[in-house]
Amino acid sequence: MIGKIWNEIKSNHIAQMAVCCFLPVVLILGLQLLGFAGFWIFGLAIAVCIGSHLAMTYFASKNGSEKACH
Repeated sequence: MIGKIWNEIKSNHIAQMAVCCFLPVVLILGLQLLGFAGFWIFGLAIAVCIGSHLAMTYFASKNGSEKACH
């Protein structure tokens, strides 16, 4: 089941972008619900966003996709 979902995400650029944009939001909300607060949370979320986009670009190029991210 998870493998099927993972394969669909790997082949769908819109789904990849949704995951990459959803991760920082979940990170911010989750840390705030756990009682962490401060400006560093947003910096961490930005780092996760940039890192996830770089990872998506890296793995897309490893799959032989010639299409650039944007």
